[in-house]
Amino acid sequence: MPKHTKNRWLIAASAVGIHVSIGSVYAYSAWKMPLENTFGWSSSNTALAFSIAIFFLGVSAAFLGRFIEKKGPSKGGLLSAAFFCTGLIGSGIACWMENLMLFYLFFGLVSGIGLGLGYIAPVSTLVKWFPDRRGLATGLAIMGFGFGGLVCAKLIDFFVPPQQEIVLGADASTYEYFRAAQDDTAAAGEQLVGTPSLEEFKTNSARVAELFRLDQTETAEYERLVAATKPFKSAVLYDKKSIATAFIFLGVIYFCIMLPSALYITPPPEGYAEKLAATKKSAGAPVNDPAGEMTAMQAIRTPGFYGLWLMLFINVSCGIAVIATAKKMGYEMVRLDIAMASFLVMGISLFNGLGRILWASFSDHIGRANTYIAFFAIQIVAFPLLANLTTVPWAFVAVTFLILTCYGGGFASIPAYISDLFGLKEMPTIHGFILTAWSLAGIVGPMLNAYVYERTHSYQQSLYIFGGAFVLALIIAILVRFEIKRIRRFYARLPHGSVPEKGYSD
Repeated sequence: MPKHTKNRWLIAASAVGIHVSIGSVYAYSAWKMPLENTFGWSSSNTALAFSIAIFFLGVSAAFLGRFIEKKGPSKGGLLSAAFFCTGLIGSGIACWMENLMLFYLFFGLVSGIGLGLGYIAPVSTLVKWFPDRRGLATGLAIMGFGFGGLVCAKLIDFFVPPQQEIVLGADASTYEYFRAAQDDTAAAGEQLVGTPSLEEFKTNSARVAELFRLDQTETAEYERLVAATKPFKSAVLYDKKSIATAFIFLGVIYFCIMLPSALYITPPPEGYAEKLAATKKSAGAPVNDPAGEMTAMQAIRTPGFYGLWLMLFINVSCGIAVIATAKKMGYEMVRLDIAMASFLVMGISLFNGLGRILWASFSDHIGRANTYIAFFAIQIVAFPLLANLTTVPWAFVAVTFLILTCYGGGFASIPAYISDLFGLKEMPTIHGFILTAWSLAGIVGPMLNAYVYERTHSYQQSLYIFGGAFVLALIIAILVRFEIKRIRRFYARLPHGSVPEKGYSD
């Protein structure tokens, strides 16, 4: 008797549950101030923990894709839940012990492995459940990854509320004041001697920013207010216990979401894709069949594999550089006010997530090759345009959001593109290999942006460089489009369902 087929839309919901959970890594910027101010860790210390996590995301995806193929997506999801949530709980313990190396181990390495497993396990299964809508299916799941940061940021605000905000000298250490306030209140009080009240400091700082945006930096008022605010800074204090317990609470919450999601996810029954395709064809609906089936070892010997890798690398390198510096760019280049800057930060996460579902769904209708050509053609124009919108704040924000939709859409469309080129059987392994581009891009993009900024003291030059990189990406996208046609011609000459032993040649 045939087994009961699970509902593919509930499979999709389970995939979203896993991706929303692991997507919480995108909220890491919300952890930086509590960790630095409470434990005395430097900005580079906390940034390294995030870099380690993203690095192991790519590494684990590359090396454990074969495990997911053999053991199934449910076991991959369960292992992801175990690693990711253990990493969060261990991070809480590391914070309680104020041990940076332990934090690197748990948040960086352990949770990073969980990120990689959780990223590829549900996506490869969704592609098999939705052979007719591969872009929509993967877009749904990966959209969850993009929105996971928004959800987690709210949870962090709830679990780790600021305990106190004070004004210190510009060169004073917030951590040292925090320690002094616990151990020697008299010494802590001495650090506040001569500092303005918080209300006065904020009022003056807001007026300085307003005069700067209005280009009134030569006035006596501006010079007076700068002299009154520059020697000081505002500092936010947090409770050590709330930080440690927040990591533990999040680990438990995400485990409760990931566990049932992983248990429900399963591959479709044998012949499911063929039956669905036959039904679609009989109804006259278009069906985007893969060109053919390849093993992972065959795939990495093809030009198409390296084309996809380079396309993802360029798209992520340029996009993540914008994400990392968008608020600062807006303030320095366009002089955004506080409200507009906050809107920009919120919109980055929103349009990153929306781009994943919208572009991936669109790719089902126009094809993955045309979608990537559209990504790169848009960004060839958008990046140089962004460098010249210094007097039009709303246009600057709108173009930034457009770039972020392409950034998110690139992530969401790549799994379906992989299946177009190489088939479904070893897609988890191939997808994992391709995701190493993300690991490298997460380092190269921000570093290049920072290097150019240090040399030129402006973001305009790096935006022109990124626009030029997309010219190369567009050429690669066009070549990969021809590669798909070449693969289809080769497989059209083979008996149906057969897999060549030595790859393909035309």
